[in-house]
Amino acid sequence: MKKAVVTGAAGFIGYHLCSRLLDEEVEVIGIDSAESSERIDMIARHAGFTYINDNIAACRLDKAARGCDALFHLACQVKPSDPWEEIEKTAEKHLKILKKVLEAIKGKKVKLIYASAYDVYGKRQGEVSESSPRNPENLFGLIKLTEENLIIDLAKKYKIPYVILRLPTVYGPGQPEDSTYHQAIEARLKRKPPVLRKDNITEDALYVDDAVESMWLAAAAKKQREIYNIHSGQKDAWQRGLQMLKVKPSSLPKEKRKMVVKGDKAAEELGFKAAVPLREGLKKQMSHILSHLKREGT
Repeated sequence: MKKAVVTGAAGFIGYHLCSRLLDEEVEVIGIDSAESSERIDMIARHAGFTYINDNIAACRLDKAARGCDALFHLACQVKPSDPWEEIEKTAEKHLKILKKVLEAIKGKKVKLIYASAYDVYGKRQGEVSESSPRNPENLFGLIKLTEENLIIDLAKKYKIPYVILRLPTVYGPGQPEDSTYHQAIEARLKRKPPVLRKDNITEDALYVDDAVESMWLAAAAKKQREIYNIHSGQKDAWQRGLQMLKVKPSSLPKEKRKMVVKGDKAAEELGFKAAVPLREGLKKQMSHILSHLKREGT
């Protein structure tokens, strides 16, 4: 891979992905409408990075994608915690942007790597594979599933190779502040009792560098028009992470259904294996949050 486009470049995973691509000497065009971003400032000095500070709907995406080997579509304006409001308007907006992405790379042999989520499954009982029924229970999962379906429908028509990656909760330095791990770590550092908002996905927790590795492998693999569950390989990782952060059992959210998402397909076909142990990843995230608190003087 010599050149790639990353939508949502100023986001949590987007920033880490751009950094990895640049480390691999890939020319990166990052697209995001963020008004200001400390993350972008950190990588903007790199000679191989071009930042398009604009909404995807407004920018010349076809021009940006010219000569690219891969387009990583991470941009999403819906959060897992968003309520079921204006469903039709929200879906229409996202599908319009995704269609523009697909039209920009049709017939160009640019591989699309799409970041989806476990949310497409909803909450099920027992083991879940890529072929298991999908039944999203939040707006975020519904949007992700709808976008997956559009990719599958148009990829053949537009002759687009693609890989869809269904991710669990992704944690690490820069994780959104409303995420459970961030809340628990910040409360611990401030010596305050945590007030936790439960992540939608409690089936697994994946360190951000491992999430980026799955994207790198998906782009490099010969496999195309495939869907993969990405898993940490660590049993009950999300719950164990909170235990490591000394969150009292009474504060831990209880799950009525035990869903186990299987990541065997990604391991066998992409060669994906998460490398960062949970304790090590949490230590890195804690160090990052501590540095941020010190800069703020809190």
